[in-house]
Amino acid sequence: MKTKVETKAYKETSNQPLKVLFIGNSYTYFNNLPKLTRQLALSAKETRKLETEMVTVGGATLENLWKQGKALSRIRDGRWDYVVLQEQSTLPIKNPKLMYEYARLFNAEIKQVNAQTVFYLTWARQNRPETQQALIDSYMTIAKELNAIVAPVGIVWQQIQQQNSNFSLYNQDQSHPSSIGSYVAACVFYATFYGNSPEGLSYKNDGNQLNTPQENSSMELESLNAADVEMIQRLAWNIVSKKLF
Repeated sequence: MKTKVETKAYKETSNQPLKVLFIGNSYTYFNNLPKLTRQLALSAKETRKLETEMVTVGGATLENLWKQGKALSRIRDGRWDYVVLQEQSTLPIKNPKLMYEYARLFNAEIKQVNAQTVFYLTWARQNRPETQQALIDSYMTIAKELNAIVAPVGIVWQQIQQQNSNFSLYNQDQSHPSSIGSYVAACVFYATFYGNSPEGLSYKNDGNQLNTPQENSSMELESLNAADVEMIQRLAWNIVSKKLF
């Protein structure tokens, strides 16, 4: 039986779809994270169907995305419930003030269309695990200032790696997510958007190819055993529902 938590992110059930715009770079489009999240919602048979779009540019910062204009145009044109902001992977560590500047600009536009801002708190590079706390601090600081929501993906990654150091969350480049890493992110976003636990939901791909430059990514995801899936889903829900961040 699924458990529901009344979080700031949860909106009352209606017949209208839950509409989410993802704005970011390759950490979002690798393995088609929005699609993975939609599949979880479909598996859960949620009353509100999840509809997603993404505006992504490889390597882009929020500054780049703001200045290019497409993301801003999509915010203004759509009736969104949530708009997800994902900063470039190391900028929150190197220049958080610049991140905050453009996060504030995006957040003001998101509020204008009566949507909620969700920050995609990402993970440290595989060879720099000590930088995770700086990422957490940067995202949490601006989220608190703007009264925004945080999807604590990097924190769940950190917890998973502490429990199973052999888990392949990273691509071979030690930066981008493997399909398993993206699945972890999808579990966090599902829990964040719906206020429901992903525990017990299917993780099988629907047979379509994922939009990713990686080879055999769907096979990698299918290689998860039941215990692995249970751990991922349980940790994602535990951290999101108890706000352990």
